[in-house]
Amino acid sequence: MRQYNWMLVGIVLAVALMIVGHSGVKSVAGDAALTVVPDKTALSPELIKQPVQFKGTGFEPGETAVVEMVLPKGVTVKTVAEGENVGLAFGDVDDKGAFVAKMAPTATLNWFFQTEWTKDMKPNLKEAKPLPPGTYEIVATGMPSGKTAKATLEILKPAPKTEK
Repeated sequence: MRQYNWMLVGIVLAVALMIVGHSGVKSVAGDAALTVVPDKTALSPELIKQPVQFKGTGFEPGETAVVEMVLPKGVTVKTVAEGENVGLAFGDVDDKGAFVAKMAPTATLNWFFQTEWTKDMKPNLKEAKPLPPGTYEIVATGMPSGKTAKATLEILKPAPKTEK
């Protein structure tokens, strides 16, 4: 019984430390900066060959930077709960506090094009429901520092189809 009490005290202390630790993490934009390349793009198959990339500076050396898109009110992405951000990429922060992260092809297909997938795991672009044109906020957050930086990505209307 005595061991049980000490184990219970240990668990309560661990949970309390986690809560206190997380409550001390602040979103600090301060000296952190984020650039989206390109910062304007139309959704096209070219994004698979040349994906959107994110460049950040001012983060803590050795941490991981998580890049997310903030969904504007009224814009939904399949499998993402309302009010949640969409994870786009992540990168390792170097010893100078910088990172570069590119979107993986699957992230581009899932989040920008919102494609469906066939049973043999091929994208079915005929069933895609691309994000609407507009300006989207992009946020990079350093883990575990909590430092943040923001930028925007403008998704343009697709070019009109030309008849051949």
